[in-house]
Amino acid sequence: MKRTIFPYDFAPYYPVGVQPCPMYVDVNEGLLDFVYNKDKANDYFKLKHVLIWLRRSYLLCSPLSEDRYYELYDTYEEKFKKSEAAYYVETTFSMTTEIGPMALVPHLWLADMYYYHGMHDEADKLHSLRYCQQDCFLVKEANAEYVTLKDSKGDERKLKNVYSDLFRTDAYICTALVKYGDNDWEVNGVLFKSNRDVYDKMCERNKQLEVSYESVYPLYMERTKAKRMAFFENKSELKKWLRKVAPEIDIDEMEHQLPSGSQVAFISKKAGIIFAPNMIYAIKCKDNPYYKKCDARKLQTETMDAVFNTEAMHPEMLNYLLENKMLEDGGLSCMMPSELGNHIFTMNIDFIARNHRRHYYHDHDY
Repeated sequence: MKRTIFPYDFAPYYPVGVQPCPMYVDVNEGLLDFVYNKDKANDYFKLKHVLIWLRRSYLLCSPLSEDRYYELYDTYEEKFKKSEAAYYVETTFSMTTEIGPMALVPHLWLADMYYYHGMHDEADKLHSLRYCQQDCFLVKEANAEYVTLKDSKGDERKLKNVYSDLFRTDAYICTALVKYGDNDWEVNGVLFKSNRDVYDKMCERNKQLEVSYESVYPLYMERTKAKRMAFFENKSELKKWLRKVAPEIDIDEMEHQLPSGSQVAFISKKAGIIFAPNMIYAIKCKDNPYYKKCDARKLQTETMDAVFNTEAMHPEMLNYLLENKMLEDGGLSCMMPSELGNHIFTMNIDFIARNHRRHYYHDHDY
């Protein structure tokens, strides 16, 4: 029989004017039951196998390289059996890796599939799923029934004490957690002993990041009079701006580290100042004196580079540009710019960015 696992043949996720051919597959009842099983949908640890399958599926594969997979696998294999190491890696990726043309984490993608399959309660439950990524925890309190874990950011979570040999007051453990529906927090994947030195180092790092986030961004925004972007044709203009924005930095001493050529400077909420090269003509901003001061082909090329080039355009900056509709000059063909191509590209620019960048559409602090 002709059935489709993926609802509406992905049609709702494709851009205006670019609809795919029908994507039907021969599906047996076993596969349908594997994906749309209501009993499984109410048990996260059964459902996790579907989430792992989604991530691994070639239709929804992530852009994460095999090198990154095996790098994490090798780390786990030092502590666990091969089968356990593989399961822990897949668990990690099923929590953190955005997949599919909308760059959604697997449980949100599956929630949409459930919704269109008529499983509304199960879809709502998936939408409310919460993860705590792998971290080092202090066992703050423990008794025969419950344990309270404190992570390296200072947040506390309560869960049932099902690992009494590890969950002892003042002990340190490394794990990841999940909360599904009305259940308590539960261990999700890897679990092993840690120590105070590791915990203290992670706490100190998070504290430094928090101080940086809270102080640098407001300071820079005050000095730029709330302008998050600045545009420069050359390094001389950039240096002059930096002396005003960051006078505490010796610009002459670090000149060799500054980027050359035209640059867009962006004040990040978490990363200080971010630079994007060769895009000063493409960004539609009232503070940009260079906008559109180039030929049509260069304008379109710079716009599309902002969307596609993951090395040149940081995701935090890209999302800011998309939210404020500052990239409006892309097109479907760099060789033949057209009004229709520009219209289709601009109408669907967020989808195009998500579909191309996938995992790298989001800001993961890299």
